[in-house]
Amino acid sequence: MRLDTDVVADNPDRALIHELVGAASHNVPLRTNPALEALQALLVQGSPGAITLRFSATARSVQGNGVIAGGMLTSMLDFGMAFAILSKLPKGKTCATISLTVNMQSPAQTGDFLVDANATRVGGRVAFVRAELYDAERTRLIADAVASFAVLDVR
Repeated sequence: MRLDTDVVADNPDRALIHELVGAASHNVPLRTNPALEALQALLVQGSPGAITLRFSATARSVQGNGVIAGGMLTSMLDFGMAFAILSKLPKGKTCATISLTVNMQSPAQTGDFLVDANATRVGGRVAFVRAELYDAERTRLIADAVASFAVLDVR
């Protein structure tokens, strides 16, 4: 019986982002998990370490005082930052949030949002990243974030 030790497990998000960034793809729906689907995530553009995503927040995302829930906005930032890091990682590697600091700047209403995320340093064990969340017209900064992520082997 032959065991194939050359087969390396991969994170499907990492594989997709690498494929799309390598092909200089624009405006591609991201449907690799239910959370991305619920947020109607779209890769607007990307290069290794720098990703722009578009998300949509519907009335189901609104909290009691009529604005988008902070957790929903934080999820958008977290996805953008993870994808910026994943765009720089080789096959067989993935990442997980260690620490995330979000500063809410403006209240957000239902509609579309853009996240610009930039990996500032990607090491063998830890990566650092920043992101900004804007309204779709880029007229208002809604939130910004910094985070550290663990760099891990895919299991």
